[in-house]
Amino acid sequence: MKKIISWSIISSIIIAIAVWVASIIFTFSYSEWSFFIGLALSVIIFFFNSSSGGAFSKGAALETSEFEWKNQKEKNEMRANLGVVFYGSVLYTIISLIVIITLY
Repeated sequence: MKKIISWSIISSIIIAIAVWVASIIFTFSYSEWSFFIGLALSVIIFFFNSSSGGAFSKGAALETSEFEWKNQKEKNEMRANLGVVFYGSVLYTIISLIVIITLY
């Protein structure tokens, strides 16, 4: 558990640095957009992570074999496989929300 927490903190720091560098390159306010970027990143990571390969794999499976896709769905194999990057992005989103609330 300590390993997951430490890697989540490290990934949230990396996300914060990446957003900060992007705010310098593209000239937008870091404090105003950090929450929305973190929220979008969290949703994207959650949407595209699953044990069966993500949304693109689900779409390809649906196109190639409707029967097989229904079998996967019935077997409950299509569940999210969340990792430390997702937890780090959620942590970054929460921290940026707290910062925005205190600033405004």
